Amino acid sequence: MEKQKEKTLFLLNKPMDNTVMNKMPERFKNDQEVKDNNPWEKVAEKYIDNPKCLFSVNNHYYYEKDYNAIVEFNKKWGETTDAIITSIPVEPWWGNPLTAKLIILSLNPGYAPEINKTLAELLQNVDTIRKKLIEYKKRTLKLNADSLFPKVDDANPITCRDAVNMLGDWYWFKKLKSLQVDVNYNEEEFYKKIAIIEYHGYSSQTSNHIFPIRNKYLETQLFIKKMIWYLAEKDDVRFLIMRSENKWKNLLNHENNDFFETHKEKFLCKKNKGMSQSVSSKNLDETYEQLKLFLS
Repeated sequence: MEKQKEKTLFLLNKPMDNTVMNKMPERFKNDQEVKDNNPWEKVAEKYIDNPKCLFSVNNHYYYEKDYNAIVEFNKKWGETTDAIITSIPVEPWWGNPLTAKLIILSLNPGYAPEINKTLAELLQNVDTIRKKLIEYKKRTLKLNADSLFPKVDDANPITCRDAVNMLGDWYWFKKLKSLQVDVNYNEEEFYKKIAIIEYHGYSSQTSNHIFPIRNKYLETQLFIKKMIWYLAEKDDVRFLIMRSENKWKNLLNHENNDFFETHKEKFLCKKNKGMSQSVSSKNLDETYEQLKLFLS
């Protein structure tokens, strides 16, 4: 396995915060209960008043109950490109899953040093950009975002939307463009209908080894599971699994063995097993037509 050229990223002996968290209910009953049990709420507060909030080796963005699993994994794989990176903001979801109509299920956020380190350091050195970016990321993490991407604002010196897409290498903007055009929505209307949820919210360059180790689930993954259980009961929501279909099925069936089978009409899956996440006719075949019909 290729070695990472630089140590980014995680302080293995950082002491844990022993704050006692309330136990999550077995099922969420409404949007507010989901927000009240959001484990990422506390992480969002770490972004505030940090001039190096977008990248620093001194950043430690993780949920406290995930700490041991991250340490265990990085002790084994931390010298490889699979290392879990906590020096940049977490991205367990994009947009707002509580208000979206189409929720894309992916694997985990990527990491490219030239984007997530070099470009991030440049952007965070401009006060106006950093403040807009981190406010958007904080709002998203707290499940208060209005859209997949921030609204187009004053370009001072660039819009917040452009800055978000630059840090994401324009990845989801490009992957969703075909669908946005084909359903004939303007961008503002379209992005309000879309959210993306990651199997886990921590970045890595590659994902060749199972995280967390020993087939455990992170506390934050258990929250994701229960949030999806809740969202799947809404009539006007559909899910599109773009990567790691079996992982998603196993997570969603955890402690509820027949969940996926009883809700299979809510889930659309790629027929081909390639890694492409392009939401397009070429990549999705008949699934793409189902998406268009649902969003029309």
